[in-house]
Amino acid sequence: MTEDTLTARKTLIWEAPTAEFANHIAAPTPVPPEVYLHPGQSHVAPDPAVLKMILGSCAGVFLFDRFSGVGGAAHFMLPYRGEGPHHPRYGDVAIAGLLEGFRSLGSRQINIQARIFGGAGMLQALEGLSGPRIGQIGRRNIEVAVELLERESILIVEKSVFGNQARKVSMVSNTGEAVMEFVSNDNGNR
Repeated sequence: MTEDTLTARKTLIWEAPTAEFANHIAAPTPVPPEVYLHPGQSHVAPDPAVLKMILGSCAGVFLFDRFSGVGGAAHFMLPYRGEGPHHPRYGDVAIAGLLEGFRSLGSRQINIQARIFGGAGMLQALEGLSGPRIGQIGRRNIEVAVELLERESILIVEKSVFGNQARKVSMVSNTGEAVMEFVSNDNGNR
């Protein structure tokens, strides 16, 4: 009995595939790791990954360099930093950091495409209050994302924004393929 063959009672149980047969076996496709982004987090993936987030009033910006196959995303809660700390929970900080991550990997802005999701009116009780757009945080998050990406000449290829439903979004970083689905509320309604 050789190392490649097992026998029992002179009956062949297993034999290593021949070279001819082995050439027809497809190698299993590795499943890229999942990176779940919480509010205030961003990630640039030079290697394949599935970037995921759940969005309500937060904004999710997914970027993809169609020439280098680099993808990244930012999940932010508030539009501008103002006097606050330099943290990616703010849209202006998150988007600048995301673009810097792409630049550091050699991406050119002309090759980057964007997808924007979220900005839902999840805080409906605040919608009618007076003040500088209090209760409109979702809308303001999306507006800052669009404004900053357009200022950087980044092409926005997809948007699913506003409304009053949360969204579950994922993107495969090395292909730019994105999937979005609405999240049902407690009673199953959308």
